[in-house]
Amino acid sequence: MKHKKKMNRRERIADYINQRMEGFSKVPNVLADRALKIGALSFLALFLGSYMGRQMDSASFIAWSVVMWLSGIGYAFHLLWCGEKKEYETIEGTVYEIKGKRIPGRVCKVGIRLSDGKQTVLLMDKKHQFTIGKKYRFYFNKRKQGVLFGIQKLDAALNVGSYYGAEEIE
Repeated sequence: MKHKKKMNRRERIADYINQRMEGFSKVPNVLADRALKIGALSFLALFLGSYMGRQMDSASFIAWSVVMWLSGIGYAFHLLWCGEKKEYETIEGTVYEIKGKRIPGRVCKVGIRLSDGKQTVLLMDKKHQFTIGKKYRFYFNKRKQGVLFGIQKLDAALNVGSYYGAEEIE
């Protein structure tokens, strides 16, 4: 009886893992890539923090590196969950203008022409490279409702975490 229960439990665990793997295979590449990078960075923080904590004989340093590792891994799994459950929004369109690339500051305006002819402007960090005339798909957090004050730089600073990434569409 116990052997049958144990096999049943193993089969359920194997089925659960297979379902999760199938769900993760449907995650868009942008979200999967971001989750992978955040997971790798959190492991790096864990290993370096543990090493430095051992060198300095500081248990609190090791504890904080473990906390950083757990939060990074948690956010990576959150991204994979969002991709699996389709808890993200996409904007797909062609970039028709980029304003503010040469102006001092952190953000620039990227004009997007949607497929239905409408136009929208996104405030994007300057580190993202976009080319005029190319088509992109932008991924955003569906649940994050940004509070807008009307000051562009403040709005962009407060809206951290809602932008997941973009991919070029051919």
